[in-house]
Amino acid sequence: MTEEQTTPVPHKDTLGREHAEERAARIDDVRYTLTFDIERGASTYRGEATVQFRVTGINDTFLDFRGHRIHRLEINGIEVEPVWADCRLLLPGHRLAPESTVRVIYENEFDHTGDGFHRFVDPEDGETYLFTDFEPFSAHRLFPCFDQPDLKATYRLSVTAPDGWEVISNASIARSEPVGSGRVTVHFHETLRFSTYLFALVAGPYHAVRDEHRGIPLGVFCRRSLARHLDADEIFTITKQGFDFYPAFFDYPYPFKKYDQMFVPEYNAGAMENVGAVTFSERMIFRDPPTEHQRLSRAEVILHEMAHMWFGDLVTMRWWNDLWLNESFATYMSYLAMEHATRFGPGAWTSFNGIKGWAYRQDQLCTTHPVAGEVPDTDHTFLNFDGITYGKGAAAMQQLVAAIGLDAFRDGMRRYFRRHEYGNATLRDFLDAIAVPVGGRSLTEWAHLWLERPALNTLRAEVTAEVTQEGERIAALRLRQEAPAEHPTLRPHRIDVVLGWDDGDALTLEALPAFIDGAEAEVPAAVGRPAPALVFPNHKDLTFAQVALDPRSLAYVRAHLERVRDPLLRQLLGASLWSMVRDRQLSSLDYLALLGEKLPLESDLELTEAALGHAALCLTRYVPEPERAGASSALCEVALRSVGTAPPGDARLTWARALVNAAYGPKDLLLAAGLCDGALGIEGVAIDQDMRWTVAIKWIARGMPGAEERLAEERRRDPSDRGQRAALRAETARPDAATKAAAWEKFHAEGYGSLHLTTAAMAGFAWSFQQEVLDPYQGAFFERVVGTFTSRPPELARAYFNHLFPAWETSPAVLERSQALLDSLGGSQPMLERMLREANDDLARSIACRAHAAGRLSSASRSREGHA
Repeated sequence: MTEEQTTPVPHKDTLGREHAEERAARIDDVRYTLTFDIERGASTYRGEATVQFRVTGINDTFLDFRGHRIHRLEINGIEVEPVWADCRLLLPGHRLAPESTVRVIYENEFDHTGDGFHRFVDPEDGETYLFTDFEPFSAHRLFPCFDQPDLKATYRLSVTAPDGWEVISNASIARSEPVGSGRVTVHFHETLRFSTYLFALVAGPYHAVRDEHRGIPLGVFCRRSLARHLDADEIFTITKQGFDFYPAFFDYPYPFKKYDQMFVPEYNAGAMENVGAVTFSERMIFRDPPTEHQRLSRAEVILHEMAHMWFGDLVTMRWWNDLWLNESFATYMSYLAMEHATRFGPGAWTSFNGIKGWAYRQDQLCTTHPVAGEVPDTDHTFLNFDGITYGKGAAAMQQLVAAIGLDAFRDGMRRYFRRHEYGNATLRDFLDAIAVPVGGRSLTEWAHLWLERPALNTLRAEVTAEVTQEGERIAALRLRQEAPAEHPTLRPHRIDVVLGWDDGDALTLEALPAFIDGAEAEVPAAVGRPAPALVFPNHKDLTFAQVALDPRSLAYVRAHLERVRDPLLRQLLGASLWSMVRDRQLSSLDYLALLGEKLPLESDLELTEAALGHAALCLTRYVPEPERAGASSALCEVALRSVGTAPPGDARLTWARALVNAAYGPKDLLLAAGLCDGALGIEGVAIDQDMRWTVAIKWIARGMPGAEERLAEERRRDPSDRGQRAALRAETARPDAATKAAAWEKFHAEGYGSLHLTTAAMAGFAWSFQQEVLDPYQGAFFERVVGTFTSRPPELARAYFNHLFPAWETSPAVLERSQALLDSLGGSQPMLERMLREANDDLARSIACRAHAAGRLSSASRSREGHA
C-alpha cells in the first residue's frame, strides 16, 4: 500500500434493514481479535482488528468502520488498498474465501459526544477517563465490524494502557504484563457470543470496589474524585438481590462470567447493558443527600440492566424494530424484582406509575405510534425510543401478566431462553414461547391490539343508583372505554374496579375484578352494594389507560383525597387530576390550589415528589403568564411552611427543593437564598449543592443584586465537572444582549468543548422573563435549526432544539412560525420534523390550557363582583 487512507467526512453513517438482512444471510461464525494502544494524554489511539468469519458466495460485502486513518488493510493475508467511504470498508467478493480473515491496522480519535469511545478529563484532578457506548450503531466507531445485532461474535481483547489504570471489558482479565515506560498490556479471556453493540471498553484511574456473590465476581467503579460519594454497599446489596431473583425466576443461571458496574462521566443515557460490564450515568452516584425515592429509582435501573443479561444479551433482538420489547421486558421485570427481592417491596409499583405517566403524555401527542413498529435503518432506531417504548410497552407486559397469570408468563420466559440462548429472536418467537390465550383472544390478536395500534384509551365508570329500604344502592355499574377519533382502537383490559365508602374519617375500599373488551361492559358483582363515594376503574394500576373520574368521585377527591389510605390509589387519583389539567377539564390554577391544600397532608414522599413535579410543569406551561409570579409565590409559601413542619430528613429535603425550584420572582428568590444560606432559622434541612446552584443561576438570570458574588462563591465551593456545567448555565443566563449574542454565535461555531458542556450552556440561555432580550432569537432559531440538524451530530442537534426552541414565548405567533417551517420540510428531516410536531403539540396545549385558566379566573371574578 503506497499511502494511508484518511476517511472523508461520512455522507451517511447508517445501516438499513435490507442491507443488514442481506449481510446476515451470507456471514456467519464471526470472531474478533482486538488490540488497542492508549497513551496518557493523547487525543488519538491506535487499534488493530482481526475479523474472522465464514462467508457464502463471491459477492462484495463490507465492514462498518468510522475511523480516522487506516494504516494497513489485509484480506486473507494479502495487503490491499482500502476502498472506504460512507463508513463502509469494502470487502471485494473476489478476495474473499469461505473462511476469511480481514486485518485492519488503524488510528482513531476519541469521541466527545457521550457515545462511541468517549474521553473525559476530570477538571478536579486532571485525570483522564474513557468509556464506550455503542447502542444502536456505534461499535464501528471503535473497531471495524459487522455492526448489527444478528451477527453475534466472540471477542479476544488486549489493551495497552498506563500502569495504574483499571481496564474493564466484557470478560475477565487473563493476565497483565508490563511493557515499559510506565505502561502495561492487559489481556482478556475470550468472550461468549454476543452482539457488537454490547461490547464494552472502560479505562482510566477508576476507583474500584470488588465483591462476589453465588460465584459471580462483582465490581463497582467510579472516578477517583467521586469515590467519597460512592455507596458501594447499597449497590452491591441490590445487585446480589437481583442475582438471587432472576436465575430462580428464569430457571436459567447468569449466562456470563463476571458482572462489573461502572459509573462514568458525561454519559448520555441512564445506563447500558453491556455484557458483564454495565455502564451507568454518574447521576446515580449521589453527591447530595438522596431521598428514598432516588434510591428506589437507582435500584430500578440496576435491576433493569441486570434483566437485560438474559433478555437482550443472552437472547437478542434480530433487528431494532424489537428494541421496544427489550426495554419493556426489562422495565417490567425490574419492578417485579424490586417487589419480590428488595426492601422496596410492593410499594415499588407506585414508581412504575410515574413511568407510565411519561407514556400517557407521549401517547396523547400527534406523534403517537405503535409500541412495536418498523425500523427501516439505524437512524430511525431512536426516533420512537420514548415513553411509549418504556412505559406503555412495560404496561402492556403488566396487562399480559394480569390476564394470563404470573406462572404462565414465567414458564414462557423459561422456554424462550432455552430455545434461543446465545442467539437472536423476534416478537413472534416471544409470543410463541408464551402461547397462552388472553380473554378468549389469541396472543397474536392481543399483540395486534396492544402493540401494533397507537394511542391511548380512556376508561370511565358510570354508577346508576336506586333508593331502597336499606338506603342508596348500586343498580348498575358500567365501564366505558373510549379512543380518540383518529386512532379508534379499543383494547381488552383486565382490571380491578375499586369502590370506596366514606365513614366520615377514612375510605373503606373493595375491589371487584372486571374485564372490558369493547366500548362498554357491566360489572354485575357491584349490583346491590351501597352507592359509593368513589369509583376507580384501574385499581392496582393493572392496565394502561387514562381514567376519567365521574362527577361524584371527582367531588370526593377534591374534598377528601387525604382520606384515601392506599398510596397507589392516591397516586392514580392524582394522575387523573393531572390529566384533567392537560385536557382542560380542571384549571391549572385550581389544580395548584388543590395541591397547596392537600400536599402538606401527604405522608408518602414519592407521591409528594411526583405531585411537585407536576406542579413545576403546571407553573411553566399551563399557568397564564400574568398569574405565574403569584402562583409560584403561593407554592413557595406552602413549601416554606412544610419545611418547618415536616419531619427531619427526606421530607424537609423534598420541600426545601420544592421551594428552590418554584422560586420565580425576586421576592421568592430572596426567600430561596435565605433557606440555602441558613438565614431563615430552620434546622434539620440538608441544603445540597444543586439547590445552591439553582439559586445562583436564577439570581444571575434575574439580575439580582449580589448575584455575581453568589456565583463566584459557588464556583469556589464546587470546582467539579458538575460545577463547571452549572457555571456555564449561569454565564449564558445573564439578561444582557451581549451575553446572548456571544453565546448564540458559540453554539453555532466551536461550542464549549464537549457535548455536555455545550448542552449546559444552551440550558441557561432562555428564560420566560427575558423575552425582550431573547426576541431576536425567535426568528434566528427557525432560520438556523435546519442547518444544525444537517451539519451537527444528532445528540447536539436534539439538545439545540430542546433548549433553544422559543418556548419562552407561549404565543400563536411562535406556533404559526414553527408550523410553517414544519410544512416546508416535506419529509427531508425526520428527526427535526418529529421534534417540531411535538413542540407544536405542546405549545398548542399550553396556549389552550392558559386560556382555559384565564377564562375560569375571569368567570370567578365576574361571579364575585355580581355577588357583591
